[in-house]
Amino acid sequence: MKALLWPRDGERLLPAISAILLALSFPPLHPLILPFVGLVPVALWIQALPPNAEGRRAAVRGSMVFGAIYFGSVFYWILVALIWFTKLAILAFLGSMVLLTGTAVLFGWMVHRMVHTVRLPMWLALPIAWTAAEWFRAHWPSSLSFPWLGLGSSLTGFPELVGVAELVGARGVTFWLALVNGLVAGLVLALREARPWTRHAAVIVAVTLMPMAWGVWRAGTLELRDAGRLAVVQPNIPEHIKLDRALVFDSTFASLDRLMSQVQPSSADVVILPEVLLPLYPMAPDPPGYLERIQRYSREVGAPLIFGGLGFRQDHSGQTAVFNSAFMMEPRGLASYQYDKRFLVPMVERIPFLPSSWLTGLQYFGAYGVGQGWPLAVVDETAFGVLICYESTYAEGARSLRLAGADVLLNITNDAWYGREPFYARTTALWQHPAHMVMRAIENRVGVARAANTGISLFVDPIGRVYNTTELFEADIRVDTVRTTDVITFYTRFGDLVGNGAAGAALLLMLASWRLARISPSLDPSAQRV
Repeated sequence: MKALLWPRDGERLLPAISAILLALSFPPLHPLILPFVGLVPVALWIQALPPNAEGRRAAVRGSMVFGAIYFGSVFYWILVALIWFTKLAILAFLGSMVLLTGTAVLFGWMVHRMVHTVRLPMWLALPIAWTAAEWFRAHWPSSLSFPWLGLGSSLTGFPELVGVAELVGARGVTFWLALVNGLVAGLVLALREARPWTRHAAVIVAVTLMPMAWGVWRAGTLELRDAGRLAVVQPNIPEHIKLDRALVFDSTFASLDRLMSQVQPSSADVVILPEVLLPLYPMAPDPPGYLERIQRYSREVGAPLIFGGLGFRQDHSGQTAVFNSAFMMEPRGLASYQYDKRFLVPMVERIPFLPSSWLTGLQYFGAYGVGQGWPLAVVDETAFGVLICYESTYAEGARSLRLAGADVLLNITNDAWYGREPFYARTTALWQHPAHMVMRAIENRVGVARAANTGISLFVDPIGRVYNTTELFEADIRVDTVRTTDVITFYTRFGDLVGNGAAGAALLLMLASWRLARISPSLDPSAQRV
C-alpha cells in the first residue's frame, strides 16, 4: 500500500509549487496575479502523465502532495487555534486534513480522466474539476461541510474586479480563475511545442479582462442608499476569559462600560455586539440581572442592541436543545427576535454523526442544536439579517436572508479562537474570516456590518469595499453609515448555478470516462492537446 500511495520522483515538485502559489493567494496577502496562475504547474504536470491506469495513480499520488501542502498551509490555524483548549484539536486537525486532502485527490483524479480519457481540453477540464471539488467540500454530509475560503475569495482585496459575483456567485469566480489557469497552461504548452500562440494569448487576455471590466463598470453604476447608522462593538475579551464563568461577566461589562459611553445618544440606529457576548440565556423564564445591564446600554444610547447569546428550545420529547443565537434588546426590554445559528462549526459546535445527547460531557465542544428559519430583526423599517461567525462562509445563508427581505447583513462573531494578542500567536484565519463577508456583499449587493469580539470589526458596502475597520486585539467601537441597494441580483434569485453545474458536469464526465475506458482501454497520448 505504501509503495502504491507514496509519491515517486517527478510527482512532488510541480504539485508542491502549485500548492504554495495558491496558499499565498489568500488574505492577508491578497496578491492579484497568483490566483490566475497558481494551478498552472499542477495542470501541466497532469497533462504530461500517461493516459492509463498508472497515470491515474500518479495523479492521485501527486494530488496528495498538492492537497497536504495547500490545505495544510491555508488551514494550519485549526490546530494552532484549538490546541490551547483541548488535545482533541490534534484529532480535529488530522481529520480535517484527511478530508481536505481527499478533495484535492478527487480534483487531480478527475482532471486526469477528463483530459486523458474523455479528451477534454485542459482549459475546460481544470475549471470543471476544481469548481466541482470545491462544491463537494461545501456539501459534505452532517456538519462536515467546510466552504471556508474557496478560490474565488482570493480576490476580495479587489472587489470591483469580482463584481461578476452578483451574477455567478463566489464559485462562479472560482470557475473563472480556474479557466484562466487552464488557458495559461495551454499557452505554456503551445510555446513549448513551438505551436502558434498569439491567438491563444489574445483569448487569455479577453477571458481575464472582460469580467473585470464588467465589474468596474457595475461598481460605477450601482445605486446605493443609506440604510442607517450602525455601531459595531469590539469588547476584546480573550478566549480563555470567555470560557471562565468566574471572569467573563466582570471583564465583559468593564469593557462595555468604557465602549458604550463613547456612543452619543441617538447617534446610532442600531448597536451590534459580538457572538455569545455573554454565556446568558436571555429567553429563560428567570434571566439573571445581567440582562438588565444590557438593557441599560440600550436606553442610554437610545437604540436597539443586537447581540449574541444562548438560545434553548424543548422538543416534543422534553429534550432541551441549546443554540448559538442572536437576540435584540430594545430600550423597553428584550424583543421577541431570536435567530438560531444554522451552520455549525465542525467538531467545535457539532461533532458530526453523533447524537447531541452523547456529547454533553465534552468541555468546550460539540452539542449545539441546528436552527430553523431565517428571521429578521426589523428596526425603523430596515430589516437586518444575522450571520453568526462561521455562517459567513455559506453563500446560501446570506442569499436566504436577502430573499427573506434583509436590507443589511450583520456578521456577529468571536474570532478570539483564531489567535492571541502577541504577533507570533496570530493566525491567518483572523484575516481570512472577514474576507467572506466581502463576497457576500457583492453576491447580494447588500451592505454589511461585522462585530468581532477581538477583531476585525468592519463595514462593507454593496460594491465590496471595506471601510472603518478596527485593529486586532484592541477594545474599540466604530459608528458609521451602512449603505445598501434595492437590487435583487441574479445570483440571489437563482443561486449557485455555476457550482451546481460544475458538480453535475463532473459527474457526467466521470461516467463518460468509465464508459470510454471500457470501450478503448488504451488511449494514444499523442492525441492529447490542451
